[in-house]
Amino acid sequence: MASWLFGSSNTVNSVKYFEVRLDQNTLVLRGIAEEASSVLLKGTLVLCLAEPLKVHNIRLRFIGERRVSCGGQKKVDQFFRKNWSFDIPGFSRGGSLPADNYEWPFDYILPGHFPESIEGLDDSWIVYRMKATLDRGVLAQDKVIRKHVRVIRTLDSTALELSHEMRIDRTWHDKIDYTLSTPSKGVILGTTIDANFRIAPLLKGLKIGQVTISLVETQDLWMDPKYPERKKGTIKRQVAKDEFDFPQDQETELVDGFDAWVFSRRITLPKSLRQCLQTVDTLGFRTKHNLHIAVHLLNPDEHVSKLSASLPLQIYISPVLLMDDDNTISTNHLGGVDPGAFAVGAPPQYGEHRSDVLFSELDPAGYVTPAGARSGFSTPFDSRSRRGSADNLANLAFASPPASFTPIALSSRLNNLDKATSNALTSVYPPNVNSSDNPSAALPRQGSDEEADDCNPQHFEYSPERMNKVPSYSTALQSQYQTPINEVPPTYESSSH
Repeated sequence: MASWLFGSSNTVNSVKYFEVRLDQNTLVLRGIAEEASSVLLKGTLVLCLAEPLKVHNIRLRFIGERRVSCGGQKKVDQFFRKNWSFDIPGFSRGGSLPADNYEWPFDYILPGHFPESIEGLDDSWIVYRMKATLDRGVLAQDKVIRKHVRVIRTLDSTALELSHEMRIDRTWHDKIDYTLSTPSKGVILGTTIDANFRIAPLLKGLKIGQVTISLVETQDLWMDPKYPERKKGTIKRQVAKDEFDFPQDQETELVDGFDAWVFSRRITLPKSLRQCLQTVDTLGFRTKHNLHIAVHLLNPDEHVSKLSASLPLQIYISPVLLMDDDNTISTNHLGGVDPGAFAVGAPPQYGEHRSDVLFSELDPAGYVTPAGARSGFSTPFDSRSRRGSADNLANLAFASPPASFTPIALSSRLNNLDKATSNALTSVYPPNVNSSDNPSAALPRQGSDEEADDCNPQHFEYSPERMNKVPSYSTALQSQYQTPINEVPPTYESSSH
């Protein structure tokens, strides 16, 4: 069929430039949906005509499309659409548009609860596009252009996820006292995760064997987000892993009065959304991330114990480390700067800046921090303070002279401290409530920062000799019932009947 019938040749020769120009190709929502502020989508539709062109209409659309594919089913729908239609002064619809340069500004305010983009999966996504159409009318070829828009939700600099240390602080009875932690819950995609360990052996001859750290991503999909009970699929994948054998020659350090192994490991996160999504929960997409930690313990009798724990993390996209068209973080604009330098988005924690050295030009009079002292973990006045102390340090700081304490005063202070500690423990752990003598029970300590649902560690004992030894049938019938390790022993009243 002749090309002149549809005007394709005329359109190509006349339209020299037709583009959607956005002030920002990536729109950033800061904070959770209930608290985030709105963001402005603003841009200009540009048209350059070298020759007069017959135009019926010029329109622009901002479209949000959702696709879910799992379990052999697929659903595609448009959950959002915004339309613009531009009028030209002195121009009647269906007439010829003179050769000239044209610009039509547009804007739209996206609310704080607007769904964020989800890209990186093969057959499921949430994407946004700008679609501009130069409508030529009947029997003429339209000019259509599209532009990809990304909407991300990031953490605000004041978010608790950036300043809240994820930590498990427990005691495995007669085996180890341990602390597992990460500096914060929020982690930027494409940076690193620091896993910190403090393991104090309570059993002589105990050693650490293999240590495994892995970041596991769980994806839950729903065909229709209006019916959350109709979940269609769950996918789990390991996005990062670190596995090593603990060096047997590493010496212990004195920490809080215990000899403990103190070490850290750094895990590098993928830079591509195809390998790791952000943590999200919107429009039938829910992605969670957990840092799984497994520590094998070598007992003196050669059987192996295993400490298994999980720390929930929130992976988010930083406005500084944005994605390219391949859904991969582009670092070309950083000029060689380490992406991890942008991971700090919140003020430093108090524990990292205690007893800092004062500015040299300040008068140290009236400050509790001792002038000239180095920063430490037990402050102020390292020699007279300890972790968790309830002493009146303000009075001690301005004592004259500071180091003059009589034996009677010291004895009185220690007696009062023991009473206060005993009362505090009684209020936190009431007697005869959920008590257990189970040797494998985890004993939480006061002040432990954790989330109970995801941070409960598990303790396992592996003994090859016991596992391979099978009693005879008559012996098994005569043996008494043993309470499993995951059950609470019976109370005195129930066992006496």
